[in-house]
Amino acid sequence: MDNFLQSRSHPKLTTPESIKFSTVFARSKVLGIVAAAIWGFGLIEVASADIVSASWETSVACSLGFVGVIAFIGYLYYKSGMKTYESHGSCSAATGDHGCSQAGCDIESGGCLGRFDRELSERIAQMEKEKLSLLLRRKIGVDMILPLFWLAVGLKLAMSGGIASLSGALALSVGSIGLMFVRLYLGSAVFS
Repeated sequence: MDNFLQSRSHPKLTTPESIKFSTVFARSKVLGIVAAAIWGFGLIEVASADIVSASWETSVACSLGFVGVIAFIGYLYYKSGMKTYESHGSCSAATGDHGCSQAGCDIESGGCLGRFDRELSERIAQMEKEKLSLLLRRKIGVDMILPLFWLAVGLKLAMSGGIASLSGALALSVGSIGLMFVRLYLGSAVFS
C-alpha cells in the first residue's frame, strides 16, 4: 500500500522534503477519509438507535447504507471535478527539440516536459504545505477540541450501558481518535 501511495503522491518529486511531505499528505487524506467514515457511521448509528426503535441489525444496516450513499455522492462529486485529457497526436519529433510542444511526447523525465513536470510538482507540494501551515497554524492546535468532545461523547454513550447504541458509540470514539491521529500526523509533516 505504501508503494501505491508513494507512486500516486509524488511521481515526479525529487527533493526528500517534498517527497516526505507528499507521502504524509497522501496517507493523511486516505486515513482522514476512513476516520471520517467511521465517525459518520458512529454518529448516524447513535442517532438512529436512539430515535428509531429498530433492531440492532437494522440500525447498523441503515447507518452503513447512509454512509455508503454519502461516500458515493462524494466520489461522484470528486470525479466530476477531475478532467482527464488524452493526447492522440503523433510524436514524430519526440527525440528532437520539437517534441516538447506536443502533449505526451516527452522522453521519460529527460526532456523539457519532464523537467517542467518535476518543477511543477515541486511547486505544488510547496504550495500545499504553505496552505496547510496557514490552515492548521501549529502542530497541535485548538482544532483538536472537537474530536476530543466527540471522543468524550462516544465514551459516555459506551459506558451508559445502552446496547442499542453501543456500536455507534464505539465507532464514534474510534473515528474521533482517528481524526485526532490524522491531524497530529499531518501537523508533524507541515511543521517539521
